[in-house]
Amino acid sequence: MKSPLEKANGKIVGYDEQRQELLIRVPYSDWHTLTKRQYKTCVVQLVDSRPVSSRQRRCCYALLGAISDETGMGKDPTKEYMKRKFLLEDLEATEEQVFSLATASMSLVCAFQRFLIRFILDWDIPVKFSLLDMVDDVPDYIYSCLRAKKCVVCGREAELHRIDRADEGQRHIESLYEGLEALPLCSEHHTQAHSMSNQAFFNRYHLSGGIILDSSLCCIWDLQHRHRKEV
Repeated sequence: MKSPLEKANGKIVGYDEQRQELLIRVPYSDWHTLTKRQYKTCVVQLVDSRPVSSRQRRCCYALLGAISDETGMGKDPTKEYMKRKFLLEDLEATEEQVFSLATASMSLVCAFQRFLIRFILDWDIPVKFSLLDMVDDVPDYIYSCLRAKKCVVCGREAELHRIDRADEGQRHIESLYEGLEALPLCSEHHTQAHSMSNQAFFNRYHLSGGIILDSSLCCIWDLQHRHRKEV
């Protein structure tokens, strides 16, 4: 029986630069299902085919080690548990699709690494290294730190550092924080950020900038009301 959400594997065979379109060829022999379900559109997932680097694997094992140390589950049980949790919660896949870090695609390993970092931030798991050095997608990491109220540099409890400064006349009235650029920083790094230019701070910690605050982040940081602490 076919899944209601059917998947088909294809291959990129070309790219139209003028139209900026991928040319994809997908083998598909089930004409009956194709016509019955009236397939007209599809979702394409691009898979990074680069080989996974030894650094990428070391990062994943370091993150798994931190989780194992905190939970006491042991390294191998922690690894298998987190892989299954990732498949079920992040990819909505089945446990039968458990992968190996030695042979998985770069796309899958990067997604798993991001999942582990989010788990560590959400559950306040202590680490002996900088998570910033472990990430492949820095903006996603910053967003996760904003959600968890953790310093993007060191992982300690964070304050909100606004990169976009409000006008003086707006400091004591209800202002629209949504759409402003911000970073979560501990008191030490927050003070440091105010002692130098934005670009100098970004360069020091290899950041491309902050994250634009959305309504969800404004709610988490309680930025919906007037007379909040000025940052």
